[in-house]
Amino acid sequence: MSTYLGIDVSSDFIHIAYQVEKDWVCSKVENELKSIDEWISTMPDDIHAIFEYTGTYSHRLAYSLSLRERTFSIITPSQSKGFAASLKNKAKTDSLDAKVLALYGSKMQPEPTILIDETLHQKKQTYKYYNDLITQKQALSNKIHALSFDPRAAKKVVDSLGVLNKVYEQQIEEFQEQLFDLNDDEFKQLKEKLMQIKGIGEKAATGIIIQTNGLKNFHSAKALAAFLGLVPTTKQSGTSLKSRGRLVNTACKQLRSILFCAAQSAARFNVDCKELYSRLLAKGKSKKAAKMAVAHKLIRQAFAIVKNNTVFQNDFQANKIALTK
Repeated sequence: MSTYLGIDVSSDFIHIAYQVEKDWVCSKVENELKSIDEWISTMPDDIHAIFEYTGTYSHRLAYSLSLRERTFSIITPSQSKGFAASLKNKAKTDSLDAKVLALYGSKMQPEPTILIDETLHQKKQTYKYYNDLITQKQALSNKIHALSFDPRAAKKVVDSLGVLNKVYEQQIEEFQEQLFDLNDDEFKQLKEKLMQIKGIGEKAATGIIIQTNGLKNFHSAKALAAFLGLVPTTKQSGTSLKSRGRLVNTACKQLRSILFCAAQSAARFNVDCKELYSRLLAKGKSKKAAKMAVAHKLIRQAFAIVKNNTVFQNDFQANKIALTK
């Protein structure tokens, strides 16, 4: 049986708590690779560490645990917050937060987290930075456009913006080549498989692979769609409360936007997606809602062909119905 360790992560320290019978053992370690590794080496092999995703602060801990092949689960702050609320704790300290995480582990027994491999980790960082560059260049272009209407605009400012704009263009082109001209065999094969799906192009396929760790961390298409923010929320209580669902917030907004664009093509050339799009419009759904449903369908198709290692069939549903007759 695993020993669940709750770990509260901050920029300077990681606070650790776990139970030995009815007693709590609490400690803290500097949030440095050497200190974390030394601490892990003293722990038994059957530990199961539980900690929240805290952006970059938790990277060193996850990396060290993975190198030592120790089991760990990274949960969202909302998961731990909801669990802490059920305990009705009035105080809040680093040690207490670590205890709550340890209790969460023992009660909920979350699935272990698997870190993406080094190649995909680098690609994910590159992908995020590439999109950041595009956003920053757009903001710069807006400034240049605004100044173009001012006949008294300072020449030095205009020239400086022009230089920066060229730097952004060069950087975007360089990172685009890294993202969309990949030599890694596994990555390339997976990308080609996804691009068989009508509607999914090179950009969408690359985004899906990078943001989802090649779909390795997902056991169902529903979980994948929820992760990408393609599943609307539901608010209903009896007959008094019922509202239209909204898409959940997600850290993959950029990819969701790309999939929305892909859905426009899929609604024309992907047989199953086209049928879905037409059916939803006939029911009175808005074009935006119908396209998001198509994006959801595309992700399900991607999940199916990757997990089943099959080839995309553009008329899959029609063939399926024909075979049952």
